[in-house]
Amino acid sequence: MKTIKLLSLGLLLSGGILFSSCKKEGCTNPVAENYDAKAKTSDKSCTYSVDVVFWFDEVTSQALMGSGIDKLKFYLNEENIGTSNTDIFWEEAPKCDEGGSIRFTKTLEKASFEPFYYYVTDADDEDQETIWSGITQLDTDSCRVIRLTDF
Repeated sequence: MKTIKLLSLGLLLSGGILFSSCKKEGCTNPVAENYDAKAKTSDKSCTYSVDVVFWFDEVTSQALMGSGIDKLKFYLNEENIGTSNTDIFWEEAPKCDEGGSIRFTKTLEKASFEPFYYYVTDADDEDQETIWSGITQLDTDSCRVIRLTDF
């Protein structure tokens, strides 16, 4: 009987140690959208959101309209993210939450920063010729403001 009690106690203790040493996996980065405060080990599942705003000034707006371009189409990594009329312009860079700007939120799944390819076309052009293009790095907890110039 004493042996059974000792064996039971030993099994209970070893089971407790075994289960308490298991570390919960999850997203351990507090700036991530899916942060898990209970996670002790990263499972590389963190996702992040970033904001991007495209803008141009009155001179660029007039040059576009003078060339017969009334509407622009915006792409990020081949994904159409929106359109904007060329008669909408700013005197200075708009804030990320300002209305009327081409603004979008992108989810980053690989890291807290990623490079992205963007391009802008004439929305009414069947050939979709690129007017502007570039590569930008998107970082978490930031707003990337991209000025479109030199049309």
